[in-house]
Amino acid sequence: MATKVWLCITFFVLLLNGSVEKASADNYLRNLRGSHKGDTVEGIKILKKYLQDIGYIDSDLRNTNITTNIFDDLLESALKTYQSYYNLNVTGVVDDNTVSLLSQPRCGVPDFPEESQDYSFFPGRPKWWTYNLTYAFAPGTRGDAFDPVAKALEDWSSVSPFRFSVNNIYNNANFKINFQQFYGPHKPLAVSTEPRDGRLHFDADEKWVNGKVPGGFDIESVGLHEIGHLLGLEHSKDPNAIMYAYFWPDTVKLKLQPDDIQGLKVLYNF
Repeated sequence: MATKVWLCITFFVLLLNGSVEKASADNYLRNLRGSHKGDTVEGIKILKKYLQDIGYIDSDLRNTNITTNIFDDLLESALKTYQSYYNLNVTGVVDDNTVSLLSQPRCGVPDFPEESQDYSFFPGRPKWWTYNLTYAFAPGTRGDAFDPVAKALEDWSSVSPFRFSVNNIYNNANFKINFQQFYGPHKPLAVSTEPRDGRLHFDADEKWVNGKVPGGFDIESVGLHEIGHLLGLEHSKDPNAIMYAYFWPDTVKLKLQPDDIQGLKVLYNF
């Protein structure tokens, strides 16, 4: 069976058009603040598409309502599910707290809000057939990314049977790591694919740093999250977990939490 590459990647690439390419999440969400079912507001269709791409509207849905600026039942339901997942007040309204979270940087992999526990898995629970995996960086990758990503791999290795080694041939590695540009009002910090696809893309336009630097995103911390996806973990509802979807600048998160470790143990039964 072919490995599925998540539609969020396609979404962020397809947003290369007109004002949407140049828009920021803050700009269009500011216009939507306070909107609710029954309203017609410019930008609602962007929010619908974004909620679809992060898992709150069926990705197979071909409903024409997705492309309208009408705040309908579909959007209200998706918004309530999003608010519930992230422990916000479940109002179905684009309120201040919802706008604040929607505006934050996050991983581009979608959530799967139907999971009952905090940790979650990709549909079908894909996983690797071996604990010995290789990784490689695309030619031309910035040199300051090598050590932080290697440390993040060591962190996952320290709590599991996984062992990681460098593969000098990029296309032959289990994990293929690069930096590339994303576009759109909600462009992600990074996007990874499920086992056994194994691609990790950092957004090349972000301010990537090592450690805590004002306005910067720590490569090791974000890498630790994305490697969790490469191993088969989805997002966690636990805000302390490495696998929590959102990541604030000036933040360093280097310690795997019990929820992260338990999720990997359940998936691989070790």
